[in-house]
Amino acid sequence: MTKPKMAVIGSGSWGFNHIRTFYALPDCELVGVSDLVEKNLERVKAQFPEIKIEKDYQKFVENSDVEAVVVATSAETHFQIAKDALLAGKHCFVEKPITLDIGEAKELVDLAKEKNLTLMVGHLLLYHSAIEYLKKLVDEKTIGDVLYIYSQRVNLGKVRSNENALWSFAPHDISIMLHLINSKPVKVSATGQTFLQKRKQIYDVVFFTIYFENGVIATGQVSWLDPHKIRKFTIVGSKKMVTFDDMEIREKIRIYDKGVDASNVTYDSFAESLILHDGDIKIPKINLSEPLRKEAKHFIDCISKQQKPLSDGQNGLDVLKILVAAQKSLENHGKPEKIQGI
Repeated sequence: MTKPKMAVIGSGSWGFNHIRTFYALPDCELVGVSDLVEKNLERVKAQFPEIKIEKDYQKFVENSDVEAVVVATSAETHFQIAKDALLAGKHCFVEKPITLDIGEAKELVDLAKEKNLTLMVGHLLLYHSAIEYLKKLVDEKTIGDVLYIYSQRVNLGKVRSNENALWSFAPHDISIMLHLINSKPVKVSATGQTFLQKRKQIYDVVFFTIYFENGVIATGQVSWLDPHKIRKFTIVGSKKMVTFDDMEIREKIRIYDKGVDASNVTYDSFAESLILHDGDIKIPKINLSEPLRKEAKHFIDCISKQQKPLSDGQNGLDVLKILVAAQKSLENHGKPEKIQGI
């Protein structure tokens, strides 16, 4: 089987990472890069002189030799580029969020299905070895039933002017929450504040809570205006509790043998009948590998084997529906909003 030829559209800071990753993969051939910014193209040409560069992405979309494209441009351009690529018969990897509009995202999902093409969304952390380990803990009920999850994704900078902290950071955590919680999300509430760009109403800090059909809740805090750099997940189960700290070099996951047994509760003496369990802390060894490389290889494998991606177009659409509802709640001072059609 011949290796699929690929092009990357968008070679900014994150797009360049895609170029580096796909170029190094032995399972595909990166033949082209498109970008509107001349200095970005010059950087690509200096490091990868054999790759063809173009300002007009249509040159690669219209090229019959190119089988797949990676869309790593600004979010507002995702829809048109991805649509053009799919209409031209190209498999398509789109960075998060898939689009900014639910109707447009659904159009891409339907178009990929109609043309039997792979559509994959860049929910990178689903390919993190630690998240794979967490998924196994949850599915095997090692920690019992999931009761609630909360996450923190905060830092000082990089402040953006074209999207708020919710749209910039929350897709990562929302995709993980959907991945770990085996239930339908039904509503979401969000509150936040704008401090740096009040005229444009760009929220610098956002707190959101997703409510699931089975009673589980998932809460997240996202901010680029915080003294700490935190990338942390906490899962509270009925038997055990787990943390995933991505800022840790090696000990990324800790399993706490802690919990509360309320099976013999009598309401005459509620507090006295609760049994607190406080056991050992386990730090499992996780064989870490680069998530971006695993994500890229998964995309190529899905093309060659005609498999459904873990983060397929529908997954991207589901995350987008939550983002849209959360944004509406944010603008309505935290009023819970129903999540439509997941």
